[in-house]
Amino acid sequence: MASLFVAGCGTLMPKPMSLEENVQRARADRKVIEAKYVPLNGPLSLSEAIARSLKYNYDAQLAKTEITMQEKQIDLALAQMLPRLAAGAGYDARTSYNAAQSIDVFTQQQSLTYSYSQQPQFTTADLTLTWNALDLGLSYFQARQQSFRAMIAVERRRKVIDNIVRSTATAYWRAVTASQLLPRIEPMLKTARETLTASRAVSAQNLQAPLALLDFQQNMVIVLSELERIRNDLTAAHIELATLINVPSDARLTFSSALAQDVEPQFGLNNHQLENIGLILRPELRIEAYQKKIDQQDVYKEILKMLPGVGMITGFNYNSNNLLYTNTWGEIGIRATFNLFNMIQGPRAIAVANQAVDLAEERRIALSVAILSQINLAVQEYANSLDTLKTAKDVDQVGVQIGRVADSVSMAGAQSETDRIRRQLTVLTTRIAKDRAQVRVLSSLATIYSATGMDLVPAGAELQDLPALTAQVD
Repeated sequence: MASLFVAGCGTLMPKPMSLEENVQRARADRKVIEAKYVPLNGPLSLSEAIARSLKYNYDAQLAKTEITMQEKQIDLALAQMLPRLAAGAGYDARTSYNAAQSIDVFTQQQSLTYSYSQQPQFTTADLTLTWNALDLGLSYFQARQQSFRAMIAVERRRKVIDNIVRSTATAYWRAVTASQLLPRIEPMLKTARETLTASRAVSAQNLQAPLALLDFQQNMVIVLSELERIRNDLTAAHIELATLINVPSDARLTFSSALAQDVEPQFGLNNHQLENIGLILRPELRIEAYQKKIDQQDVYKEILKMLPGVGMITGFNYNSNNLLYTNTWGEIGIRATFNLFNMIQGPRAIAVANQAVDLAEERRIALSVAILSQINLAVQEYANSLDTLKTAKDVDQVGVQIGRVADSVSMAGAQSETDRIRRQLTVLTTRIAKDRAQVRVLSSLATIYSATGMDLVPAGAELQDLPALTAQVD
């Protein structure tokens, strides 16, 4: 027995997965992921990008599942308020009669011979209904707490949806910028590298002044590093958007929307009004408000526990013992119980529950202060982005003029090829700076929506029908 036990324990020891098992698991997971890719039909709009992100995002699906689970927990809490109805059945048998004698308590003499009132074999059955007022009260407050938890799950889903919408909008405009600028960046990078290589060759032959060549090379290297950094950032935006909308990261994306080049955004936001909207709509504050209600139910539960528990029991019984005068009978009873120690621990428990309510209130106020700060920072960021965009547009206009003049001068032969390339690179970087400033304006505007808790998509939106969801987002 001991040997078998030791051998069995040895088989329970976990063994690490082999490399082959991990390879097979990775292949299976990849097939599942690729099978869920949904191809795009035509150019991608911002509304469709947001709708696809909401439909195929696992966080959104998880938040929806959490709401469903919390709602089912409400049904379970309500069911616990019902009385308890228990049915039982049994069979008893013994090898001899359950016989006994009786002794007179005064004379200590046998008053009856050995006798029995129970057959050796008999069956029993009963149906018992119990109900306790204290349990009913506690179940009632627990059901109320669960209903508030379901509402908290809705607010959490609002927050998840809000984060998805903001991330998708930012990634979409960054990807639009990438689609417009990457075709221009790659040829310029190639030309700049060739020019830098030629300049170094000239420097090695000492055909020009060394200081002028080194100054040119330094400027060219700075421009190259900036272009490469921007290219990498734009490429990452494409991958981020592809992941959000559930397409392969190397999928070719075309866009139905473009950055407006002639729109001049105007700043005219009322900070005080936005603060009021944020205090009303932010899901975090609503979650804390519901949490306070949950903690308040604990106060009621502790008060209820200090009351006597009154319970009622009723049932119907059956016994097949033929020696009984009545084989079936009903019974009913009422009982009151009171734990005297609750008079000692009850006030302390109530004080702790009240402290939890006060803590929830203070936590919500502290969070409100932080949210007011977030709203004002978001508005300030939006104002700063507008100023940056205005400056970037002015710089871009000058850059465009420089590019035109440089082309004219080059055609007239009054400018070297290296100077022309350097100026064209400068023109391109100013255009990139302007487009990035415009993306920053759109991103900061999305941040204002997020900071104030305004929903572009309601928390109860159905995420299964993609065309209907796209129309709703639009």
